[in-house]
Parts: sequence; C-alpha cells; structure tokens
Amino acid sequence: MDNPCGMTKANIFESAEINGTPIYFGSGVNPVNSPAQYFVAWGKGVLVGGLIHTYNSKSLEQGTEWFIDEDEAETNYTTMQSYLLSCSSSNPK
Repeated sequence: MDNPCGMTKANIFESAEINGTPIYFGSGVNPVNSPAQYFVAWGKGVLVGGLIHTYNSKSLEQGTEWFIDEDEAETNYTTMQSYLLSCSSSNPK
C-alpha cells in the first residue's frame, strides 16, 4: 500500500480513549527534512488506515504533534490525557 503525500505509517506504542476522544503515542518516519519521529495524536479520524499526517496540526477536536525526543512525546501524551480528563470534569453533562 502506498502512503499518500504527507502521511506515514503509524507505529502505536500506547493509546487511550477519554470521553470518546482517542489519544495515541507512537512513532513513524517523518520524511520532511525533520528528525522528529515520535508523535502524540488525538481525535477521531486522526489515523486513516493506520497512517498519520507528517506535520504538526492542533485543534481542540483533533491534532498531531511530532517530537524528536521520545520522553518529551510520552510526557505530552500523559499531559494530553490529564487535560482531557480535566475538561470532562469541569463540563459535566
């Protein structure tokens, strides 16, 4: 299977779902003159057939952030989980 332009195969290390929002921590090849190879991604539809965008994109509903350092990416993954948990507790239904 060919990768569409701007996408790479996602190797997921950890994933979670908080209030319906999936969050992923993993690695991939970021071929755009960047040494970044670890990512944190969140939101429905952020992974398409096992592929992920190779660029940073952030919104409340969906995003992908790339990191050079694995520990920094893992910290961001944990922070994103905490953020989503705090949002859900501050907005009860």
